[in-house]
Formats: sequence, structure tokens, C-alpha cells
Amino acid sequence: MMNTLKLGSTGPEVVMLQRALAFLNHSNIVADGNFGPNTQAAVVQFQTHNHLTADGVAGPNTWAVLDSQVPQGMDISHHDGQIDWANLSSHIQFVYCKCSQGATYRDPMFAANMAALSQKNIIRGAYHFLTFQDSAQAQIDNFMASGVDFSMPGTLPPALDIEWQVGGSDAQTAALNQYITNNKAACAQIITQWLQGVQAITNRTPVIYTAKGFWNEYFSGVTNFGAYPLWIPAYQPNPPGLPPGWNNYAIWQYSGGSPVIGAPGNVDQDLFNGGITGLKKLALL
Repeated sequence: MMNTLKLGSTGPEVVMLQRALAFLNHSNIVADGNFGPNTQAAVVQFQTHNHLTADGVAGPNTWAVLDSQVPQGMDISHHDGQIDWANLSSHIQFVYCKCSQGATYRDPMFAANMAALSQKNIIRGAYHFLTFQDSAQAQIDNFMASGVDFSMPGTLPPALDIEWQVGGSDAQTAALNQYITNNKAACAQIITQWLQGVQAITNRTPVIYTAKGFWNEYFSGVTNFGAYPLWIPAYQPNPPGLPPGWNNYAIWQYSGGSPVIGAPGNVDQDLFNGGITGLKKLALL
């Protein structure tokens, strides 16, 4: 379903419209979900620039061009519940699904989510949450046991989620993160081994998900991962700053929880930096 948006429209589709327009620097609009005069002006500016009818209404033609220039996506895990795939926003063009974590955990909704995405022909990918207490090989084995065929057209590269560790208590969480600080070189080696191991198996260059703040805190001075596409969380209106070693990013996770039509609650939302041509290339299409 394609919703036509105009002055007075509200809701999550308006937010997606505003985020895409802001990304293209057509206007310094606020992604507040309210289609007001500033959003209308930005739509007119976008339409004029792209030789569309400049009526200030985001209808099918305007959306088609905008979606091609700024593909939007989301990333999900079992925490997000059952997605209503039949009614998912038509502007969600790619989805990364949590597959596994550490040496043994597997997301219970991963297989169902990937199957639904495949059936709907939505570009899809799998990510692994890295733990530093387990060996790289055990985590490679856990991730690859999902059986994803990464040579299948429409499949994004494997992604490695490298971020703050979470334990069962505040004390355990603090200890897990202190372990990285105390063993930075060994932890960096686990990252390297996972990336190289998964690349050797899948023949795909993995994507790294990490935050600038996390990387600067725990891996300052480690700059040798810049050849891997970067998926970066930054919950702010302006494009994210980069961790040392990278000179660009592939995916910007701009929200850590916002409404999306078809999702029962708030989900992480993303923009792809490279247009639909770049997204399709990354997904072997």
C-alpha cells in the first residue's frame, strides 16, 4: 500500500518522508511526523529538482523517485515481535535480521523472518552479535549453522554487530566491557578472525555494525577495518561521524526505535547510503 501524503498528514510514513528529504539536504526539516508547511516546501523543492509535478504532495511518482534515491530499511530481532509482513510499509526496501549471538544463541524468529522477506522479495540480510568471551570459530559456526545462502540474489552480506556487551546484571555488564578494555588486542583479533572466516565461507565481504562512541572507547587506534562496509548507529538529524579507519558508511541506523507500518512496536530504522543501484549491487541484484 502506498500512502499519498500531503499538508496535514501525520504518522510514521511522514517521518520516513522527512528523513529521506533531510538526508538529501533539500530542507532542514524536523522528522516529527507532521506534514506541515516546511515539509511541503521540501517536497516541492525535491519535485522541482527531479522534474516532477511540483504540487507539494508525496504521491506514487514522488515516492518512487525518493525511494530510489534514499532506500530505507529496518533491522529486527525476536524482541520486535511478529511483523505483519502483508501490511509492511512499502518504503521498507531492506531488512537485516538478527541471526545469532555468541557461540550458542540463535534468534528464535530468524528463520521465519527471513522466509517472509524472501517471499515478499524484500532485500534481506543476517547479522551476528559478537561476544568477546567466546572464540571466533565457535561464533562463526553458530552463525553459519543458520543455513543462509549468501550467494542468493537479494541477500545482503553477513553483518557483524560489534558493540557494548550486555550481561545479566549491571555488574556483569560492566565486567564484560572491562574485559574488552583489558584485552583490546585479543578482542580485535576475534573481530578479524570472524570477518575473515565468514568471508572465506560465503565469498562475501561482511558489513561491520558499530557505533563511533563504542569504537573510540574500546578500540581507539584500531584502524584496519575500513575496507569493510560500515553500518553505523547515530540517532541524530545529521549524518553520522565516522570511527577512525572508515571514510564513508554504507548504512545509517538513524533510529533505535520508531513506528513502522506493519510492526507491532517500535523498530530500528535505517537509510542506505548509495541509492537503489548501490543497494541492489550489495544484494547481488
